[in-house]
Amino acid sequence: MDQTIQRIAVIRLSAIGDVCHAMAVICAIQKKYPNAEITWVTGPLEAQLVRLLPNISVKVFDKRTGIKGMLALRKELSDSTFDVLLHLQWSMRASLLSRMVRAKRRIGFNKAFSREKQHWFVSEYGVTPKSEHVLDSFLSISSVLGVTEVELPLTLSLPKKPATLPDHYVVINPCASKAERNWTVSGYKAVIQWCSEQGKTVVLTGGPSSLEREMAQQLESEGVINLVGQTSLPQMLSVLAGAKWVLSPDTGPAHMATLVGTPVVGLYAHSNPRRTGPYADLDRVVSVYDECAEKEYGKPVAELPWAARVHDPKAMEHIAAEQVIAQLQTMAS
Repeated sequence: MDQTIQRIAVIRLSAIGDVCHAMAVICAIQKKYPNAEITWVTGPLEAQLVRLLPNISVKVFDKRTGIKGMLALRKELSDSTFDVLLHLQWSMRASLLSRMVRAKRRIGFNKAFSREKQHWFVSEYGVTPKSEHVLDSFLSISSVLGVTEVELPLTLSLPKKPATLPDHYVVINPCASKAERNWTVSGYKAVIQWCSEQGKTVVLTGGPSSLEREMAQQLESEGVINLVGQTSLPQMLSVLAGAKWVLSPDTGPAHMATLVGTPVVGLYAHSNPRRTGPYADLDRVVSVYDECAEKEYGKPVAELPWAARVHDPKAMEHIAAEQVIAQLQTMAS
């Protein structure tokens, strides 16, 4: 352990899933450097999750404040010089923000994986990631500090889950931030029917957007508990922690569930689950990404760029309810 590392700054503003991956890595760093002071700059929503970690100083940057907000952060940290800054985000906004933080060392992604000129803003580079997964790309940066593995689940300070929930239930988190990533209403209804036949109580989770509320209303039926838009992120995390399993498309709550050790069945079509899937449950993913990507690009997935996405707005419709139920049946055995 490098005894000169006493103060560590972290830049990761968004999104929820990526912040969850980063939380796992920062916990591993805390175990390696138990006496180090860690300051994390993140977004307002994501800060709700980061604050669940012990002994982290959280600084909130709202991207809507622009340059004014960046200068305010610089003023707030004007008396601080960090031994290391971990730059865990590719965006130019995050890179500019990183310059508001004084640090002796600035570590970013390996040059071969750099995007939006992030390598211009760092002085050291991570190793080649051991896999395509986003979490492993973060570990490629922390490896410079000797941290190459994470331990899941994490120990977090969670609020109590709603008293109205039964002792045993499963969670369906039906919506992603983009509608094209959502599975079909008919598919979810088939799963809910199967759960009912198995005697399982289904809890719906999600945020307060109109898209999510409308989807939840379509899925409501006898025995289904609808919590969509009714919980904060920490409260939702408590709900996820109490579930037997979680079914979700590519979105933040899938990765939140991973943090607390709840098995996840992820539904994927637009992004490569080997890169963005639930880290502890990649073998449980139901994915049509490979077939959709090969159809769109005309070549095997192995020959595509590591961040290649599928653009067919109906790609998720290729996931059959029978596939999903078959995967869920393995969770029940």
